[in-house]
Amino acid sequence: MRQLTLPFDTPIYLKTSPIVTAHPLSHDGLCREDARLNLETQYAYLLEESDLFNRRVVSFQANKTETLHSWIKYREGFSAQLVETLFAELGIQPGHTILDPFAGSCTTLLEAKMWGVNATGIELLPHCHLSWQAKARAFDYDIDELVQIRRLVQQQTPPSTNAVFPHLLITESAFSPETEQELMAYDQWLAEQEFSADTHLLCQALLMSLLEEVSYTRKDGQYLRWDGRALKIKQRNQQRNQQGKEPIQGIDKGDLPSVKQAFLHHLNRVIQDIVELQKQPPPTSHQTVLEGSALDILPTLKPNQFDAVITSPPYANRYDYTRTYALELAYLNVGDAIFNLRQQMLSCTVENKPKIDQLQEFYLSLEREAEFVKTLNVVQTNPVLNEINHALQIRNQEGDVNNQGVLGMINQYFTELTFIFAELFRVCRSGAHVAVVNDNVRYAGEVIPVDLLCTNLAEALGFEPVKVYVLPQQKGNSSQQMGKFGRRPLRKSITVWKKP
Repeated sequence: MRQLTLPFDTPIYLKTSPIVTAHPLSHDGLCREDARLNLETQYAYLLEESDLFNRRVVSFQANKTETLHSWIKYREGFSAQLVETLFAELGIQPGHTILDPFAGSCTTLLEAKMWGVNATGIELLPHCHLSWQAKARAFDYDIDELVQIRRLVQQQTPPSTNAVFPHLLITESAFSPETEQELMAYDQWLAEQEFSADTHLLCQALLMSLLEEVSYTRKDGQYLRWDGRALKIKQRNQQRNQQGKEPIQGIDKGDLPSVKQAFLHHLNRVIQDIVELQKQPPPTSHQTVLEGSALDILPTLKPNQFDAVITSPPYANRYDYTRTYALELAYLNVGDAIFNLRQQMLSCTVENKPKIDQLQEFYLSLEREAEFVKTLNVVQTNPVLNEINHALQIRNQEGDVNNQGVLGMINQYFTELTFIFAELFRVCRSGAHVAVVNDNVRYAGEVIPVDLLCTNLAEALGFEPVKVYVLPQQKGNSSQQMGKFGRRPLRKSITVWKKP
C-alpha cells in the first residue's frame, strides 16, 4: 500500500489573507450584483489559495502517467493526487466509507481501493462503467494470459469481417475505411478467443480507449474537432464550395497509428502496471459503482452511512459528455439511448430540459413530499441565484446571450445541485466532510460564483462551510466573451463542507 505524503492527523490548511474579488461581477455594471458581492464578503474568510492544488492536479493531466489511472483517458476527471491529498485533509482512513455521486472515470473509487477504504460511486455513462470494471480488476488479471494475448496480436492478423462500427449520426466517417475494418476485425477476433471473462472485458476496454487515437477526431471541450481528411469535412466543403464559402480547414492529426499499434501500446502499459500492482495487493475493502443518475439514486440510499464525499459534478460550461464521448458510446452500441442519457445528465448543456416535475413525482413516490418542498424552497428563495437569473434575462434582452438555452440551463443546474446537496446531507454521517471540485463561469458578461453559491445553498440545507481552496492559477473565459466583454479571471475551487 502506498504511503501518504501527509499523515491523516496533519492539518494542511494554509493560512493566507482572505481573497475578495477585485473585479465587477456584471460587465459595465449593467445588472445588479449586490447579492453576489455580498456573497463574496460573507465567505471571504473561507477562501484560501493553496499550492497543494493546481490545475494539473484537479484535472486528468496528472493521471496521464499514473499507474492504473492512465489506462483510459477521461479528460473531465480529477487526479489520484487530488484524492490522496483530500484523504489526508478529510481524515479518511482504512475502514471508512466514502461516496462519489459523479464518479466519472472512478478515480475516487480506485484510490479508495488502494487505501482499503470502502466506497460507493454513482455514474450515468456506460463508457465510464466499462472503464471502472477494467481498472477495478487490476489485482485479479492473469498476467500469463495477458502476455499470451500480446503474443497473439503480435504474431497474427485477424480475419476480415463484415461487422460494421455501430455509428451514431455524429460519429459517421470518424475513421478511414481501412481503420474501421481493422477495428471491427480486432473487436470480433479478440471476442472469439478462449480467454477469461476478465481478460475479454479488458480487451474491450482497451479497444474503446484507442478509438480517438486512431480516428479523425479529437476531443475539444463541448464537441469533437475533425481532421480535414474525414469524409464529413470533405462533403461539407463541397457544399461550401458550391455556396461560394471558404472551406473548413479542419485539424491535422498527422500520421495515425494502426489499431494493432495502438492496442499493443496500451496493452504493454497495462501489463507493466499490473505486474507492479500485483506485487503488493491493497487491504481488503469494498467498492461499488451504481449505474444511473445521482438525482435518481441518491434518494434511494440509506441515511447516515458515509464518512466523506469527494466529487466533481459536471461544470456549468455547456459541455455535453454524450457528444465528447460519442465514439466510446457508439462503440458500446448505445444507439438512440444517447438522447435519454443526455437528458438524464445534470443540466449542464443548453439542450437539457427541466427535471423538476419528474423530481416531484419521484419524491412523492418515496413519500418524501415535504423534503422536496423544503429543498425546492431553498433554491427558489436564494437571492444570489435570483439575481443571476434576472441578470441573464436582462442580458438576453440586450442581445448578449448567444443561446437562450443558457438561461434555463443555469437555473436548472443549481436547482438540481441543490437536490444533490440535500441528499448528500441525508446520507452522510454526523461529522462527515464533503469536498466538491468546480469552476466558476461567466455568461454574457455576468460572473456566476459557482463555488460560493453552492456553499450558500449547502449551508441553507444544514452543512457548515469549512474551506474554499482557490487554485493559484485562475482560468479565463471563452474567446467569444473576451472579444465582447474583455478577459475576466475566474476561480477554480475546491469547496469543503461539514455535516454537524
